[in-house]
Amino acid sequence: MGGKFEREERNADESVELLRYGFELGFRLVDVAERYGEGLTEEIVGRALSGRKRSEFFIISKVWKDRLRYDDVLRAAEGSLQRLGAGYIDLYLVHWPNPEVPLRETMRALQTLRERAVIRHIGVSNFTVPLMEEARALLQSAPLAANEAEYNLAARDAEKDVIPYCKAHGIQFIAYRPLAKGALFSRKNAALDSLAEKYRKTPAQVALNWITRQGITAIPKAGSREHLEENWGAVGWELSEEDARLFGEGPLKADEAGSPPARG
Repeated sequence: MGGKFEREERNADESVELLRYGFELGFRLVDVAERYGEGLTEEIVGRALSGRKRSEFFIISKVWKDRLRYDDVLRAAEGSLQRLGAGYIDLYLVHWPNPEVPLRETMRALQTLRERAVIRHIGVSNFTVPLMEEARALLQSAPLAANEAEYNLAARDAEKDVIPYCKAHGIQFIAYRPLAKGALFSRKNAALDSLAEKYRKTPAQVALNWITRQGITAIPKAGSREHLEENWGAVGWELSEEDARLFGEGPLKADEAGSPPARG
């Protein structure tokens, strides 16, 4: 919404209305970043939240990897807060690690932001286990609350060490691209199709529920009312342990996922 890495005004009004519809359905978590739409995405979320009770929503934003110096992080967060018009940011993430900037400097800035009530929780994105360990060791006044990384039925590398580490240390794992940008549904998959039929759900709803039943937060893209409604249908029920095991270990085979229409 609002463009990927460039500002795209054309769908701004439509995006505001789409978010508002999502809020009416019951969605309460929104994931954005200063990088998206050169800040326009945050402005869109701010417009959609206008007039609503702030405490009912959980807003995630992120600081880009070339702004991880102490003063840059402070400025970035204040800019995001102003565009969101939200009073505070619930969870603020380091979008990508940057080996050229000492992590100590970045973590110190995030703690300052928390002390100033600009943000409520500190998190990271795309961090390995060693980087999470370093971040935790550097945070003196707050825990590391979350790590956001790619995770879906076709991309399961996070299961090797990142997700187990997060669970062991009380770090919420957040899965982006939970639907593999639609790749899961470009070709037939027996497990997805059979479970969708059994639970009277769509394959996308099954794929999302497989993630959330693990205690993982999923943040799927939604570009239409139909997508929002489908995503909403992934909650309020749960795959059984036996059915979840049908997906086994490791990603779906290559011949079961191809080039898809774009979908988060």
